[in-house]
Amino acid sequence: MDQDLRDLQERYKGLCELLGHAPAYSYQRQLQTRPLMDGAPHVELNDGQYEYVVTERGRELERRTARDQDELLYWLMSDVTVGVAIELDAQRLFRTGDARRWWFAKDVELLSGLRREWGDRKRAEYAQVLSRNPYLDQKASGKRGWRFWG
Repeated sequence: MDQDLRDLQERYKGLCELLGHAPAYSYQRQLQTRPLMDGAPHVELNDGQYEYVVTERGRELERRTARDQDELLYWLMSDVTVGVAIELDAQRLFRTGDARRWWFAKDVELLSGLRREWGDRKRAEYAQVLSRNPYLDQKASGKRGWRFWG
């Protein structure tokens, strides 16, 4: 592995430890530098540029070129924190309303714990999502997994 990728791996590992929660998905426990072909992202270093690549079943689904390591780390850690937030939401005993309300907030909180500007950036991204797809709050029974529409 190239020294730049080793340095990136160390920074990624340090951020995962700082998070205080194990990543929700096993592939996130270390920086992936080769395609797993299962929808998981990996990192490529091409001509000094970091690329975030998602592949599945032999097809490339997404490729983004990062301006620098920090932007790439934001993308990678954003994947980790949203997975953790969703996992923590699934463990909550009582849920009411649109589940995104809780896990969007938790995701922003987790990212802000790593870097305040990352939390701010994610909050702005969620604001864009919500402008197109607002919360759909509904009455819930309080029983896990059951919802009654009113």
